[in-house]
Amino acid sequence: MKNIVITLSEDCLERLNAVADSLSKEGLTITHLYEYGVITGCADELIIKSLRARQEIVSLTEEKQVNISPPDSEIQ
Repeated sequence: MKNIVITLSEDCLERLNAVADSLSKEGLTITHLYEYGVITGCADELIIKSLRARQEIVSLTEEKQVNISPPDSEIQ
């Protein structure tokens, strides 16, 4: 599962909870729901593909993972 951030269109802010319920039923695990139209959560790759096609979603960004070596490790 990947962590994602979803930004919803301004048109659906008045029905934010209904949209969130619909996304949850589709397979999104919601971690935070913000009243200004941003949802954070996690989903599988197949679910992410289907979420991208939804009209309510303006943007869907996947969290990137960065690994940094400890300060005392050798430079590679």
